[in-house]
Amino acid sequence: MVDLNDSVWRGLDSAGGNAAEALRRVLEGGGAFRENMAILGENLSHQLTWYSATACVLPHLAALCPRLSPADRMFLIAQMGPAAAAEAEWPLSPGTDVYREFYEGINGLRPVVKDLIQNHMDVLTAASEADRAMFALGALAFLGNRRRAYALWHLSGYCWEEGPAACSCGWECELFDLTADSEYLEAADIAPWDGKSLKDEAVWLNGLLSRLGVEEIPLPRLYGTAACPECGKREPYWTMFDCYWKAE
Repeated sequence: MVDLNDSVWRGLDSAGGNAAEALRRVLEGGGAFRENMAILGENLSHQLTWYSATACVLPHLAALCPRLSPADRMFLIAQMGPAAAAEAEWPLSPGTDVYREFYEGINGLRPVVKDLIQNHMDVLTAASEADRAMFALGALAFLGNRRRAYALWHLSGYCWEEGPAACSCGWECELFDLTADSEYLEAADIAPWDGKSLKDEAVWLNGLLSRLGVEEIPLPRLYGTAACPECGKREPYWTMFDCYWKAE
């Protein structure tokens, strides 16, 4: 964990600048925790971009969590989810200091997320609708596939009704129809969730969204099968999403 007074912070980037001071306000409890936490989260996730200060912030937040209420821990995960997910698009090099800091933070926050899901569902369901949705995607960023979490935040810009897709045949579309009326998308049949197991990503994430009452994210369709309108090839929508993303 990098001390807040260490000169290394001057070489780390963030959207608003001086992430160490924003983090200090969160840690020292000056003012309203959630207001300060929201400022820090925006500072590190603006425009879904990776900022190197995120790596050094996460271990401090993991160390802070035992002093927070479950509701505030939920808010922290919701705010930091996009920042953590962005690393998937700008992957860190193993063996570097920033890589070690990042995974120290990720590994420290994973048990926090698991505890909230498995033991504090009453707290999660009592939060605002926006915070419930943000927490669910944040949970995926910390527990599951960060690239998939990043993709879901990207699709939120389209209200999950359209999204990029491409096929190996050369067809591509920036606004592929993801609605229930799409003739080229078949929703996945996702099994029920037991409320505890976090082994199957689609199962637990879909179950969590359902228990949280988040209806706007059409997870069965996003984890479903898409057909290429050009050649007819059928494959998971996420495969077509990744194909478009790589081409870009």
